Amino acid sequence: MAVLLIGVMMTHLGIYLVLPILPILLKMDAGLSLVQIGSILAAISICFQFGSILGGFLADRIGRRFIIGLGALITGSGLIGFSFFTGFLHLLILAGIVGLGNGLNAPSTKAAIAAMAAKENQTTAFSLRGIAANVGTGTAGLIVFLFISGSTTLIFWVAGSIFYILTAISWIFLPKNCGNEPCPEIPKGAYGEAFRNKPFMMFGFISLFIWALYTQLSLMLPLRAADVLAVPENVALVWTINSLIVIAAQNQVSNRITRRLHPLTTLSIGLLFVGAGVASLFWASSFMHLALSGVIFVFGEMLILPTIDSTISQLSKANLIGLFFGLANVIAGLGEAGGRFLGSSLLEYGKETPYLPWLTFALAGVILSIVVLSLKKWRPLQNSLMESALQKNTPKHAPMAPVSPIREHPFDKWEPEVFFRKRKSPRQ
Repeated sequence: MAVLLIGVMMTHLGIYLVLPILPILLKMDAGLSLVQIGSILAAISICFQFGSILGGFLADRIGRRFIIGLGALITGSGLIGFSFFTGFLHLLILAGIVGLGNGLNAPSTKAAIAAMAAKENQTTAFSLRGIAANVGTGTAGLIVFLFISGSTTLIFWVAGSIFYILTAISWIFLPKNCGNEPCPEIPKGAYGEAFRNKPFMMFGFISLFIWALYTQLSLMLPLRAADVLAVPENVALVWTINSLIVIAAQNQVSNRITRRLHPLTTLSIGLLFVGAGVASLFWASSFMHLALSGVIFVFGEMLILPTIDSTISQLSKANLIGLFFGLANVIAGLGEAGGRFLGSSLLEYGKETPYLPWLTFALAGVILSIVVLSLKKWRPLQNSLMESALQKNTPKHAPMAPVSPIREHPFDKWEPEVFFRKRKSPRQ
């Protein structure tokens, strides 16, 4: 578990050394158009989903250790390749390599943690996983701000080297195959069972648009920083601030809001904040304004991310939870890819009407919020969540940080929705 958590931290450290400033480098150094930048970011998301499918399939058959290390090796090679090329086609291929490698790594790591989380230490494991991810993300922003600003090649070499180190650590210290348990086999017809699950498919369809809106910050924030900051790379510090907020406030948000509300209500509120955070970038004219937009966004993020994972866990079949999360990763990748391409296209069209992209994002947040809230009246989804709440294998408490298959939200206690009320103890 310690090696897996170190791997989570290193993965986020390596990716977020590059991701926050990649649109800036592609625009200012490679001279790419906004649509080309969006296409490169979309290629990462698309190849991530194919890597997720392939990685989950191979990890179940030849073991998680090899696939985790192989994914890190491929990702590191792709990131270093960015330092050698500036042509659009080359960069598009390299983006695909990075997405594929990360896709191989991520589900295998999540599956390994989920295997341990099924035991008595699952709450601690998932809490530490979320903290490790945010420590990596926050540290990456500090490194870029303090040491690597202004360098167009060193950043890729540092990030790639981190993934090479992760490859060595994974192959040396992780157990062979699937640990102490035999690698599971997906039964025939399992995917058909997932596609016949109407509540899951409906929630997946809606989450496609949620991810499309959610991904806009990673594209819009760096491009806005390129217009308003003297040193645009300093925008990486916004991710550090956001990570510190998540580490400090996620527990309070979970205790006072997430655990007390219907999951669809939580998602609805979160979407309003995410839409407002992205739309507020239109008025940003300094680093403080950019950071404030990030704070608004991250509050919505703290509501959305754990609730999506929790709801997918509730809607999945117990013996096929890995398959359901694999499909959810595909949906997330498609949503992010489409969102990045559409977002960059909106910015291109918005050169004549600058308010158009930001107004679109604000309206998208409101419309999605209303649609998600209306799903509370759809009986199949309600029944599926209620049946899952009655299962006896749910944990007593939810993790403090997001990002994993967690069976915990208000359905577990079936409490009325109410803000900031002291929760009763089981003895009461």
